[in-house]
Amino acid sequence: MDKFWLAVKVVILALIVVLVVQNIEVVHVQLLGWTIGMPMALLVVIIYLLGMISGRGLMGLIRRLRGKQGSHHQ
Repeated sequence: MDKFWLAVKVVILALIVVLVVQNIEVVHVQLLGWTIGMPMALLVVIIYLLGMISGRGLMGLIRRLRGKQGSHHQ
């Protein structure tokens, strides 16, 4: 089973390398009047990480709210 997960990790790493190599052109992002230029691959990684962080925060909020609802019903 360890070989399977190693193969999965190698495939994911290869896909990341292909993403970076094929998307090195600079794109411009505008946010609240600021314009930022960065490689598209970096933008994808940043958006992915922001999604992970916000998703984790949202799930924590949902768990806390469910915990408070459970304590009120007892």
